[in-house]
Amino acid sequence: MVRGKQVSTVVSLLLLVALAAAHVRIVYDGNGQAIYWNNPSSVSVVIQSAGSDNINDGSDEVALRNAIDAWNDVTSTTATLVEVQSAAQKARTDWQADDIHLMMFDESNQSGYFGPSSGTVAVTPLTFYTTGAIIDADVLFNGGSYQFTTNGQSGRFDIQDVATHELGHLLGLDHSGVAGATMFPYVDPSVILHRSLSADDAGGLRHMYPAGSFGRITGSLFRSDGTPVIGAQISVRDSTGRTAGAILTNSAGAFTVQALEPGTYSVLAVPMDQPVSSANLSNWYTIQTNFGATLMGQAVVTEGGTSSIGGQTALPNTSLSLGRSFDDFPQRVIMGQTTTHLLRGAGLVPGSTLVASDPSIAITPTGWNGSSVQFQVTCPAGAFPGHFDMSVTDPLGNLEILVGGLEVTPPNPTVTTVSPSAAIGTGGAVISLSGTGFRPGCRVIIGDQIYEEGQPGGAVLVSSTSLRLVLAPTFGGLHDVVAMDRSGVEGRKVNGFTVQANPVIASVFPAVGQSTGGTLVRITGSDFQVGSSIHIDGAFQPLVSVISPSEIEVVTTGGVPGGPYILTVQVPTGEVASSAFQYESKPDPALTGVSPASGSDKGGNTVTLSGMQLHSDLEVVFGANPSTGQGGSLAQVLTLTENQIEVSAPASSASSASVLLRDTLTGQAFMLPGAYTYIASSQSHVGGACGSVIPTAPPGWRDLLSAGGWLLFLLVICLGRARRGSLAALGVRDH
Repeated sequence: MVRGKQVSTVVSLLLLVALAAAHVRIVYDGNGQAIYWNNPSSVSVVIQSAGSDNINDGSDEVALRNAIDAWNDVTSTTATLVEVQSAAQKARTDWQADDIHLMMFDESNQSGYFGPSSGTVAVTPLTFYTTGAIIDADVLFNGGSYQFTTNGQSGRFDIQDVATHELGHLLGLDHSGVAGATMFPYVDPSVILHRSLSADDAGGLRHMYPAGSFGRITGSLFRSDGTPVIGAQISVRDSTGRTAGAILTNSAGAFTVQALEPGTYSVLAVPMDQPVSSANLSNWYTIQTNFGATLMGQAVVTEGGTSSIGGQTALPNTSLSLGRSFDDFPQRVIMGQTTTHLLRGAGLVPGSTLVASDPSIAITPTGWNGSSVQFQVTCPAGAFPGHFDMSVTDPLGNLEILVGGLEVTPPNPTVTTVSPSAAIGTGGAVISLSGTGFRPGCRVIIGDQIYEEGQPGGAVLVSSTSLRLVLAPTFGGLHDVVAMDRSGVEGRKVNGFTVQANPVIASVFPAVGQSTGGTLVRITGSDFQVGSSIHIDGAFQPLVSVISPSEIEVVTTGGVPGGPYILTVQVPTGEVASSAFQYESKPDPALTGVSPASGSDKGGNTVTLSGMQLHSDLEVVFGANPSTGQGGSLAQVLTLTENQIEVSAPASSASSASVLLRDTLTGQAFMLPGAYTYIASSQSHVGGACGSVIPTAPPGWRDLLSAGGWLLFLLVICLGRARRGSLAALGVRDH
């Protein structure tokens, strides 16, 4: 769209498996300006109400809310994500608008980012002034190409894991070279540990939006000939060996690692070559990799102080490497257990050694194969949680370090009993959970409610085997009871709790259908449950889909013309809601196509609608609510035949819009949701410079903007994971 301001757009895309850089800010490559929010204390986000087509119990919204909490739980920063819960805002789909920051699932590529065979799992478009100030940011999930889950279904992407990563981009963070960090740029369906933030992620947020006094470490890295090493990844470990933060050296080889707690740190430098690549960063960064992993010494950090390690000399480059983009990161290590792992690389030959940065974590290689190493990790029960490096040394003494490749977590919690196991949905009941592995900072999820330990209204940690909470108002149905550790690992009692609530029908659209059946009817309301049954005039309707606790779709079987008949929704717990429906002998209208499928938000352009059973009793509405048929704007009918209607599109705000045919005599209707896209015309913004054309989707991924450019962080599918029979990815960036 055309904007009367000097802006650029960054598109941060989450792909399928792993590559990275260090804690790095997104930088506009036109002038090197890091992007930021002018008012970070209240960055609004809206969870779009439609949710994911793969989730019908409302848990997708809970997962997105957990992702928001992950960033809001970071202390000593001014940044806060504020969820807007207005029903009107949640119903919006116009993610292009500057006044709303949506988290939404794009199920039919209405955004234009997710083409056929797309390797992109999610995308965060950011629009900003060339000063770096962010104007707009949204998170879009590729619901058309990929399936999502909240309960660990095999082959599906974990919503909370993906969303936590994308919200880091929304806040201004680039990808991270810490292999276990949330901002590591690739995901895999088997990984959920990006749900929780690494120390590097939290440090990045504090660096961008500081509050409080932290220490920092400075220094420089040079080659033996005195030339600076540019774009080296500098990582620091705390006294336990945990990865505490990372940064890149600048054009002079200098660095400052920010946002460090007081303590003693070890400093090291590694080249960003494997499993890291410069292709995963903003184009502004220069990355040099022709040096070897280098231990740079120690630094003592005090509160608010700066500790310098001075200039250090990098070791020569080697061919040794550990970790590849198609490995799963982080590699999970469980307290008190021995786990088996495999990593790819180069130069991984017999006689090499492999150690963790915490010496209490024992690594036992079981097979050196040149291009891979198999090993077991034994972790003591009392190990510190967090991310740890792995270092490999070959028989010649060459060193390679995989930063943050291991993540130590507790065992999965378990939920064995829930007492009582049922309560009314108005809330107030005291619920006790028994199980194992409950720890400070955990959270309990029942229905659409989150009970975070230690927070007002949250769960009370009685012991490691007992939690207690007061039930908040929640929707009816049979719910899993989930205990989630702060690391992101979880235990759940499937169907462990029943919320007793009467379903309510708010609308039936359309409320009239053809007597021969086949009418798609959308029912909105509350407290609908998976397994609900629908009857019309006593006749069972077998084609029912529970979209969410607030929406059901049913395709009618037909009946005798007349009515109104009683339509009932009965939930599995027995409660019933009723409304009205009637049958007409007249056939329903139908739409099969809309051409063109887009036009100016000012309206007035001619649009041709193709379909069947088109007649003069029909009115055409653009932008009606796709669930209720309410609202929208009437289009002027220009010409009409039995199979085609030409209309003049009404004006509307920039967004995707439904196209509705409605019989003004009978009330029968047919709708194509999202069939037409309004494109914003020229707008005026105070403080702007020259205008730039910002397309609603990357035009061919290559068109340049007059005052900026697209930075695309892409995940592209490859077919390289024979060991699991699943898809992996490698990183590609276009600009």
